[in-house]
Amino acid sequence: MNIDWLSAAALAVVLVFFIIIFILQKKKVNFTAIILGSLVVGVIVGIIFSGHTSWVMPIGKIYVSTLNAIVSPLIVVSILSSITSLGSTAQLKGIGVRSIFWLLMTTLLAILLALGLGLTFGIGRNSYLSLDGIDAQTFKSKVVPFTQVLVGFFPRNVISDIAEENTIPMILFAVLIAVSYVLVANENREKVIIFKKFIEAVKEIIFKAVDFIISLTPYAVLALIATATGNGISRSGIIWSLLALLIVSFIAFALDTWVINAVLIKSFAKLSPVKFFRKILPAQVVGFSTQSSAGTLPISTGILLGKIGVDPKVANFTAPLGTTIGMPGCAGIWPVLIAIYGINGLGINYGIRDYILLAVISLFVSLGTAGVPGTATITTASVLTAMGLPLELIVLSIPISAIADTGRTATNITGALVASAIVGRQEGSLNDNIFNDIEAYEAEIDEGNGQSGEMNDTEPDNSVPVGAGCRL
Repeated sequence: MNIDWLSAAALAVVLVFFIIIFILQKKKVNFTAIILGSLVVGVIVGIIFSGHTSWVMPIGKIYVSTLNAIVSPLIVVSILSSITSLGSTAQLKGIGVRSIFWLLMTTLLAILLALGLGLTFGIGRNSYLSLDGIDAQTFKSKVVPFTQVLVGFFPRNVISDIAEENTIPMILFAVLIAVSYVLVANENREKVIIFKKFIEAVKEIIFKAVDFIISLTPYAVLALIATATGNGISRSGIIWSLLALLIVSFIAFALDTWVINAVLIKSFAKLSPVKFFRKILPAQVVGFSTQSSAGTLPISTGILLGKIGVDPKVANFTAPLGTTIGMPGCAGIWPVLIAIYGINGLGINYGIRDYILLAVISLFVSLGTAGVPGTATITTASVLTAMGLPLELIVLSIPISAIADTGRTATNITGALVASAIVGRQEGSLNDNIFNDIEAYEAEIDEGNGQSGEMNDTEPDNSVPVGAGCRL
């Protein structure tokens, strides 16, 4: 049996840093600082042990799997808890319509940005792409017709939907049950109060589990980044022709995340973009590391509740919805740039009408995504097929896809957080005292200040465990 001693050495180094992380957590060092430090160390380990991080990889995989396991019950319970707390079905209608609109709007803006950058820089031009010998059959099974996507939105078997992490069917089922609760409660609240108490109890238990999982985030960040960096560098010899695509992708991610979203936050949420981005940084870092929008959901929700001041009714509805509708990175920027790269590289003659169609198709595809690693492959396959472009382009992009997925996911998460903040403002339920870190606000809660009923809505049980787990 041959032992890869470099892989063993990489694991040993990582374990040493795990001990350091444990000590720092015991000393109550800032959680965000620990995560950022883990990210830097992960990059260094990946560079030093390039191509030899296979023993480190399972650590990150286990974390992501565990985090994903809690996501399905978290989504169902969060939506049930949120909607059953609504005063009327009219309020649900307002939140739902606004959430979908802003999630799609963030994606549409990302698509237009990608079109502009891709055409301006001419990515793929003069690259003379060759698709000979590349097998794209593997990706054909990933293409899902839009009609099938539409049918798949609706629940068939709630147990299998939860097991398979079919987010939209779970959301629709939870909405159906919750709305039914509201209708019955309007007539006779006492008859269904036990159901509400049960949901709140389950929610508290799940968020306690989430709190524990989140506390392990720095360890996972180190392992995941080390693996991604090590694998990326070991493949670097074959990605020179895609380097321009990768650079333009990250330019697009950065502009969408910090420029377009800054305008949206300032114009529609009426919040300071600088302060907003500082508060959501932990979610961006975890998304960058785990490459999972759904896996980052507990952290995103905690930030919305405890740092941005979004009402639980909005945060617990819009944030989960943002893991499957919209996703400007995976369903907006990336498929469009891959398409343009292929169009230019293969010398295909595309006109304005074709690019408009590309934008429309990408937006439709964004209606049925899933916030887990690999989403971009599915969305890109669907877009390329709909546009009549070869699926082999996906195979060509594999060497840089893992690197790009870090930026894609952070962009997805930022878009969902921005949409949640805007919806909260438009619903009139965004608490500026929480966002502005006004200390007197906590004193008001303690003293009641004659608003105990309102404060109960803005300081629910579910905001405390997640916020504490993030050390925000």
